[in-house]
Amino acid sequence: MRDSNMQNILLFIFRLYGGGAERVVSNLSSALSEEHNVKIAIFDKPGKTYPYSGELLHIELPFSEDPVHNKWWQRMIRLFLLVYKLRRLKKKHKIDVALSFGEPANIINVLSGASKRTLVSVRTILSKEISTHRMWVTRALSKLFYNRANWVVVPSEASSRDLVEVFHINKEKIKIIPNYIEKERIAKQADVALESASLNQLFSHEIFLNVGRVTPAKGQWLLLEMMTREQFKKKKLVIVGEAESEGKLKSLLLEKAATLGLRVFDSMDHTELSADYDVYFLGFQPNPYQFMKRSKLLLFPSLFEGFPNTVLEAMQCELPVIVADCNSVTREILGEGEMNGKISKATVTENGILCPTLIDFDIQNKINPAIVDEWIKGIEILENDQDLTQKLRRNALSRVKDYNKESILAMWKSILNS
Repeated sequence: MRDSNMQNILLFIFRLYGGGAERVVSNLSSALSEEHNVKIAIFDKPGKTYPYSGELLHIELPFSEDPVHNKWWQRMIRLFLLVYKLRRLKKKHKIDVALSFGEPANIINVLSGASKRTLVSVRTILSKEISTHRMWVTRALSKLFYNRANWVVVPSEASSRDLVEVFHINKEKIKIIPNYIEKERIAKQADVALESASLNQLFSHEIFLNVGRVTPAKGQWLLLEMMTREQFKKKKLVIVGEAESEGKLKSLLLEKAATLGLRVFDSMDHTELSADYDVYFLGFQPNPYQFMKRSKLLLFPSLFEGFPNTVLEAMQCELPVIVADCNSVTREILGEGEMNGKISKATVTENGILCPTLIDFDIQNKINPAIVDEWIKGIEILENDQDLTQKLRRNALSRVKDYNKESILAMWKSILNS
C-alpha cells in the first residue's frame, strides 16, 4: 500500500532489460523503494525485465516498437500518444519526481510535464550515439528540452563535456553521478550454477567473454579478427548481449565470421549448444555474472562509453579486463588517469589493460592490423605473467569499492529531494 508521506517517483525508460541504463533503473528502483513510492513506466512490449521493485506500468502504443518498421506518420502518432499517455499517468499517480533515461524517453518526459520536478539522464556519449543524419534534429531538441529539465544526470565527466560542447546544455543543470555496483547481488548471482550440461562443457574451455549489446558502439568485430589467430584456436569467444535490429549489425557479424572461417553458434537459430564452435552469440542473459566468474578474460573493445558498467561488474567478479581506451572514464576506472592523446600500444594499468580503440564504425572496412596485434599483445601479457594477473584481480576488487552503493545513492537522493 502506498505511503502518503513518501514521494511518488516515476522512472521512465523504453524497456527494462538489455543495457547499462536499464541496469541503473533496476538498481535504483530497488534502492529507492525503501523510502519512496516507485513506479516504472516502459513503452516497449511487455516481456523480460531485469529485477525491479515498485510497480511496473506498461504504456501501450500502436504499430511496432521498433521505429525502423514504422512509416514517418506512424512514428508521429506514437510520439503524440506517448506524450499524452505519460502525462495522464503522471497525474493519475500524483508523481512528484519524473526521472527518465535515454532517447526518446528524456524528451517525452519533458514534453509531458505534470510532475513537480523533471529529471533526465543521459547514459552515453550522445553525439557518438546518434547517426549523422539525425544529429542536427537531436541537437536542437536536446538544447530546447534538456535545458527545461530541473537536472540533467550523467555518469561521467566525458558525458557532461559532450552535452555542454556539442548540445549546448547549461552546465549548471548537469549533475555527474557514476553508476554503483551491487556487490552482494553480483557475488550471489556469480555463484549460481550453470543451467545445463552443455554450458558447463563450454565453460570448461578457456573463454574470452564480451558482455554488451550488439551495436556498432561495442566494436565486437575486432574480436572476430583476433580469434582467427593461430594461438587462439583452442579458445572460445562468448558474446552475451541482445542484438539491436536497427542497422542489422549482428547479420554483418555473422557474415564476417563466416568469411573469416570461424564456426559460429547463434542462440537465435535454436541450434543445440555444444563446444564445437569458435564464437558464441548467447543473446540477452539475465545473469551474466555466472559467465564472468567462469571466464578467462573480459574483452571490451567499445568505440565509446558513457559509463562501462560491465567493466566494473567483471572486476567485482575478479575477472581480468582488457578495455579499449575509448574515453576518460575507462582510464579512470582502470586507474590510468590523464594521458596525452589515445594510446597506440597495449598498456598495463593499476586495474587492467588498456588497448587501442577502433577508429571506424563501419564493420565492412578493414581493421588496422596493428590494433589487432596490440589486443593480442594485451592478452599475452596476462597469459605470460600470473603474478601480474593476480595483482590486477586484487587491485580491481579494491577499485570497485569506490563505486559503492551508499555514497552514490546519497547523490541520487540529494537531487531527487532538491
